[in-house]
Amino acid sequence: MISKAEQEYRRKIIEYGIASCELEGCIISNEYRRLSKKYIKGEMTLEELGNEVRKNLHGD
Repeated sequence: MISKAEQEYRRKIIEYGIASCELEGCIISNEYRRLSKKYIKGEMTLEELGNEVRKNLHGD
């Protein structure tokens, strides 16, 4: 379990990244949002999040 402070830090980073991408015209998938919530809660590491995102991009 990660601290509330770490969860807040992760939430801010994810929200900033999503907002930045959306400003560039990207569409953020519901799957990415679901995975991001797991990362924010501490249910997965950043490396695991990245692996899942790459897997989904390549259709593996």
